[in-house]
Amino acid sequence: MSTPPGPAPSAPSWPYCGHGAEDATDPVGCRGIHVPGQTACLAHLNSANRDAYLTGLAPGTDIDHRGTRFTAPLLNALLQALRDPTTGKPHFGTARFEGTEFAEEAGFHRARFSGPGRFGGARFSSTAWFEGARFAADIRFEEALFSGTAGFGGARFTRALSETGL
Repeated sequence: MSTPPGPAPSAPSWPYCGHGAEDATDPVGCRGIHVPGQTACLAHLNSANRDAYLTGLAPGTDIDHRGTRFTAPLLNALLQALRDPTTGKPHFGTARFEGTEFAEEAGFHRARFSGPGRFGGARFSSTAWFEGARFAADIRFEEALFSGTAGFGGARFTRALSETGL
């Protein structure tokens, strides 16, 4: 006797990628938000469009990668694009990573978040490093799932840290 499948996950409220959607098994597909001006998330852009997007970023840029699946090389490319040449450290404005999957080690070492950081519902499949990170605005991790070590040693929080669900 087979078990009937559970309810299909609902589609996110943002314009999402849909890569890999299949009517029978996964009608939504990739839940990553579209990169501005594109119809795919950062993980599913072709290399020319991904390179153009990353080249257009500057330290302190607001980013939105809700629902996107990050491998270590993809996250490193984003961090490099946001690296401040005067400090050598990644600098985010507002950072939206709700529902994001970090499929490999996520290294936010010494990153600066000058705007709100949103990691609600994010899944960290390996180690997540926030050592020495600076959070100048609210940072939220509600319902984030850390499957490996989560390191916040030396991190500084100027405003509220919401860790419900850690």
